[in-house]
Amino acid sequence: MQRRPTALARALPFFYGWWVVIAAFIIILIAGSAPLYLFSVLVERLEEEFGWSRATIGAGPSLGAVVGGLTLPLAGYLADRVGVRRLVVAGVLLVGGGNLALSQVQTLWQFYASVLVIAIGMSMAGVPVCLIAAAHWFEKKRGRAMGIVTMGAGASGIMVVLAVSVIAPLGWRTGTLIVGVTQLAIGFPLALTVRNRPQEMGLLPDGEPPALAQASADPPQAVEEESGDKGIEQPEGLAIGETLRTRPFWLLVSAMVLAWVGSFAVIVHVVAYLDESAGFTERGAAVIAMGIPFGSMVGRLAFGWLADYLSKRWLLTAAWTLQALGLLIFAVVHSPWQAVVFLAVFTPGFGGAIPVMPALLTEYFGLRAFGTIQGLVMAAAMLGAFTGPIFAGAAYDMMDTYRLAFLILALITLTAAVLVQMMGRPLAWAREVAVAPRG
Repeated sequence: MQRRPTALARALPFFYGWWVVIAAFIIILIAGSAPLYLFSVLVERLEEEFGWSRATIGAGPSLGAVVGGLTLPLAGYLADRVGVRRLVVAGVLLVGGGNLALSQVQTLWQFYASVLVIAIGMSMAGVPVCLIAAAHWFEKKRGRAMGIVTMGAGASGIMVVLAVSVIAPLGWRTGTLIVGVTQLAIGFPLALTVRNRPQEMGLLPDGEPPALAQASADPPQAVEEESGDKGIEQPEGLAIGETLRTRPFWLLVSAMVLAWVGSFAVIVHVVAYLDESAGFTERGAAVIAMGIPFGSMVGRLAFGWLADYLSKRWLLTAAWTLQALGLLIFAVVHSPWQAVVFLAVFTPGFGGAIPVMPALLTEYFGLRAFGTIQGLVMAAAMLGAFTGPIFAGAAYDMMDTYRLAFLILALITLTAAVLVQMMGRPLAWAREVAVAPRG
């Protein structure tokens, strides 16, 4: 029996699911992705104060990326079991608290410890976990909801500007302290308003009226108390063990690794490549670098919206094909207008793949273990994120140019698009639900 909407649900003039999306967007903007950009502002200041080498300083974020990637499967598993809200609340506390600790470091081990706390918090309050909530709150509009959520990561590039504006006049310790306090003051209250799924509030996905939802004959889901702290009953879909035995899962994992090899190589080496190999000034190269996260926002929103109407498999193929073409253009850039063409081709594909991939996961494997499945896929993708920058850097060390490396990375990314097409149609979990007894 459908529960009456709660007072909190009735207080808004629009569907509460959109509030969850807005809250997730802001949390990702200030806490789920922003720390990536903050570290780039601190490098020279830490070197000046402590005398640490840049390799020593850079080892902190690199170690954090590895630990954060390994945390993603656990975060996804916990989100499936206890709900997204608890994870996001804990993540915001860790990120904000980690920045408070970072502002007080006196030794190298304290710096590394602070970075690791922030990295774990980012995994718990970042895009993958927030997308789990969006997946439960929406069905027909799931693609566009995921697109808006992931735009928080693209928009977080502006945090480097805000961080510089605070750190430059006040010093890095005071600036980092202010960043941490801001993350806690804004992110913590927002995280408390996140609800794991609409049934907790007497609502249905997409804000549909009960009669319309009943007509769709969807499998019933358990209704929880508004607190969301009494456990999460699993909806339809494959269990994690069943998913691991499917061919589409391993094809998608392989594709993600290959796609992230190229994209992260570009993100890490774009300034050095344009400055040293393409004749750009450092300022001009930085403008192109900042164009990547901002340009990706167009792809996140457009591809997320299209995912509600078109084949998600073909959309992911298109996104990674654009990414591959962008890499080909990038490999031959010699002038500013060519760099603009690179941004126009590469960034929609780079951004578009981000909301389409989790939407594709729900289509193939359902929501039963969505958090765990997505966590495993993203953890595997970190292998590509780790390998790509090293490959591009090694290629430059051997040949004194990045161009051949980016040509090879373009072909690798195109292979990812081919693997997605080999997944076939999403029938496995749909058959399981169709034969399951309804009651």
